Amino acid sequence: MVDRADRIDEAPSGFSRRGFLRGMMVGAGALSLGSYEAVAQMISGPNARPVRGWGVPEGLVRLSGNEMPIGPSPRAVEAVLENVYSFNRYNRNRDIYTKIAERHGLPVVEWPPNTFSPPDAWVTLGCGSSEVLFAVASAYLRDGAEVVEASPGYAGVFRTAEAYGASAKWVPLTSDFQQDLDAMKAAISENTRVVVVTNPGNPTGVLVPPDALRKFVQEVPSDVIVFVDEAYIEFSKNPEDRVGAAPLILDHANVIVARTFSKIMGMAGLGVGYGLARPEVIEKLNQNKGGRPSMLSTNAAVAGIEDHDYQDRARKVTWEGQEYFASNFDEMGIEYVPSQSSFMLINVHKDADEVVRKLREEYNVMVGNGKRRWEMDTWLRVTSGLQEENEAFMAALKKVLVSS
Repeated sequence: MVDRADRIDEAPSGFSRRGFLRGMMVGAGALSLGSYEAVAQMISGPNARPVRGWGVPEGLVRLSGNEMPIGPSPRAVEAVLENVYSFNRYNRNRDIYTKIAERHGLPVVEWPPNTFSPPDAWVTLGCGSSEVLFAVASAYLRDGAEVVEASPGYAGVFRTAEAYGASAKWVPLTSDFQQDLDAMKAAISENTRVVVVTNPGNPTGVLVPPDALRKFVQEVPSDVIVFVDEAYIEFSKNPEDRVGAAPLILDHANVIVARTFSKIMGMAGLGVGYGLARPEVIEKLNQNKGGRPSMLSTNAAVAGIEDHDYQDRARKVTWEGQEYFASNFDEMGIEYVPSQSSFMLINVHKDADEVVRKLREEYNVMVGNGKRRWEMDTWLRVTSGLQEENEAFMAALKKVLVSS
């Protein structure tokens, strides 16, 4: 398997991903040497070494994995401690299914004792939402099947489906980094089994408007699965946008939604995610999964899903970090994509491999490499961290850009 989508099919519009990116960069223009000399005069702020973030060694600034920088939910920690002497038992937590279904306005089902999961459920659990992505690929994307997805995109479903002999059609983003739903719909063929919408987009952080997604679902053939990956939707600034695609499941049997506790709820190290769909679809996903979250992970999730104060604080820290980034990028003349996620996509107009290497080796700062993952040669993806982490990154970036 490949770590990125290496094969780029021509979309109906005739544009390729690389052509799209090249055009965007030409339009934006490169920063001049004089601009970087001006930036050098603005260099200030802490180096990375004194910084201590939650869950990482002292001195390391890790803004590459879209992890929650404020530490875990206190309620989740308490739940783990309360159950730490019980993990000799298998996980039979029933509350998690109820709380997830209620959170999304889906039916709550009764289920018999001494069973591991409820029959006729509208929810399936996974070891992170990645397991739901894997189950979708295994269930629907076997030999000869085809998946349609925007590019550049996360490509998590395809990375698994490729091993099963499936192929992909990659549809370039629009000029404003939006997923081109009309072109994606036009790309559907008789072999298409799944269309993936990552909302907000990854690596762009751009949100698909709810009305546009609803119209898209209504127009996609009913025998094609619309898989909506909402790992980051809880960071959306409009509360109505955070509702996501779950309500569409009530009227559309071909919709699957994936969410995770790894991002807004700060549980990346525990690995809890879930899928939402009609019971007959959930049953098929369950037949194609490899496991379920641990007892400790599930108890932490039950507590964390109710910790709204923590989630509000997570959003606040994320938004403040992005405002800080945007202010600095504006001063530096660096192009960036306004984000509704926990990260920002930026164009440094320098070779991304070299910038990422220098940040890591010289300043102990880690960011996402757009060139390696998405063939975006001069782009970085940067997670919002604690303010001291953000400042250390910004100081290091300014120095690297001047010296490169």
